[in-house]
Amino acid sequence: MIALVTSSTTSAPVEILKAALPIGIGLASAAYLTIKAASYNSVIGETIPTVAVRKGDSTHDAEYFSDPDAFLKKCEAEYGPVFNLYIMNQHMTTVSGPMVREVFMTESFSFSDAIDDQTGLKAFTSSVVKSNKDDDGRVAHEIIRDNISPNLPLFTPRIVRQLQKTVDEELGQCDGKLFETPLNVFQDMIAGAMANVFMGPEIAQDRRVIDTFIYCTYDFAKVLGKNPNKRSFWHTLNNRTRYGYLNPLQKHIQVLVDVSTPVILERRRQEQEAAERGVTWERPLDIMQKLLDNFDKYHFVDIEDICGHLLLLVLASVHTTTDTSTNLCYYLAAFPQYIEDLYQEQQEVLDQITQERQAQRQKMLNDGDVASEKDFIGTDLDPSCDRDLTAAAVKRMLKMDSFVREVFRYRGERLGLPHQARQNVELSNGMVIRKGSKVIVNMHSVHQSGSLQGEDPTEFRPWRFVGKSKAATKASSDFLAFGMGSLTPLVLSPLAISAFCRHACPGRFLAIQELKTVGVLMVSNYSKIEIQDPSKTKKALLSRIGDPIDTGLIFTSRVK
Repeated sequence: MIALVTSSTTSAPVEILKAALPIGIGLASAAYLTIKAASYNSVIGETIPTVAVRKGDSTHDAEYFSDPDAFLKKCEAEYGPVFNLYIMNQHMTTVSGPMVREVFMTESFSFSDAIDDQTGLKAFTSSVVKSNKDDDGRVAHEIIRDNISPNLPLFTPRIVRQLQKTVDEELGQCDGKLFETPLNVFQDMIAGAMANVFMGPEIAQDRRVIDTFIYCTYDFAKVLGKNPNKRSFWHTLNNRTRYGYLNPLQKHIQVLVDVSTPVILERRRQEQEAAERGVTWERPLDIMQKLLDNFDKYHFVDIEDICGHLLLLVLASVHTTTDTSTNLCYYLAAFPQYIEDLYQEQQEVLDQITQERQAQRQKMLNDGDVASEKDFIGTDLDPSCDRDLTAAAVKRMLKMDSFVREVFRYRGERLGLPHQARQNVELSNGMVIRKGSKVIVNMHSVHQSGSLQGEDPTEFRPWRFVGKSKAATKASSDFLAFGMGSLTPLVLSPLAISAFCRHACPGRFLAIQELKTVGVLMVSNYSKIEIQDPSKTKKALLSRIGDPIDTGLIFTSRVK
């Protein structure tokens, strides 16, 4: 669930931070700000250096966005691991290298506070639910930790079936077939899979629910603003004052309430009937049922409140996972030499699992536990399920895992995951971040570091992490795509993380499982994926989350 907005906005951390000043800044103003910034964030201790603004510029934006890697590399070389920038229309302290860990491990730094300061997001999310408004994401984190991650092996077969169903219906058999906007296909794939997990298969069958999962992110985007460069103090103030009454997500919550209420009543009837008969009712496996069963634990108010909490999880999953799934296919298209390796890996894994299951069946036959092969039909060892794409099977596909992790590393923002200081914070080098000030993580210093990433960190090497115990779900000091911290995780995007957690993304396991499954299905169904306009390949590969890609994909089905 890597949270999401439309392509007309951007959910990338860098874009979220942009907010326009009410007046332009001339060169004189820039000079004044540069002098003033010399003492910025230096209440006590060592003074944090401020990067000089390039001649002719009033901020660091133009120089940064022209070549982020070169700019940040130069800043580190001249100013060290901690330095001030005036970028995205605000002062921020950039923290690099090993010191990045201090940002994530210091409780006085808050990601959610930083995002809320720019967007008024907390007022918006609070108006979506009736309970747990001021818990700093604790309940959302518990919902993910307790109900999604532990059940991922059980959810995976349903996710696979739903994804494959959408592939068959919307991509189908292809002989060089062009899809000019593949994002639409992956949008349906991810929304359908998420609806199945969150709401249950009965409710997910209703097209209104799928559309709600997709289009609620568009309405959410309106809250952030279509053009982040024009966002200002007034935009944030507007969000904080109006959404208690005019939240655009209310109509989507009502759809979920209308569709789910009959299903909930029928489940209650079945449960009561089972109790009267003295038999155990088989509880449906979906997040909505889990929340109903723990209604008091989470202090919910009513069904509408539950649907509000579910919708927040949707915002934290569908768009970003859709965007990253689509981008993953552009990487498969850009590096076609790796498709067959990935296909062979999955065939070898499924062959191995088939042999292991056959050995289990043979042992049971030899021991007399079953009378014949027919006794396995309908059981966990049913031979017809030997080559199913289970969670265990996907976990063994180490090359696919490495490919996904490398996409995150190579594509990721160079500056991201901003945090705001809730009190004065002294870093290990003696520099002090003042209360209310923001720090932003120099992701380049981590993801493009040769000492951390190995050979050729500026190149895309899909097998970089094979055999290195560096799974795509592992948030650590050398992989910050999902933040870093000790919180038990699941899968949110950089945008919606702000509503739910303080450190590591609590939804990454589900997100990575879906992304790897999408990759496996693409490789198993299609022998070739091509970029419509090869001249736009680099732009597609380095597109940020939420950015539209203005060239399509061409699919050719695998001959089986």
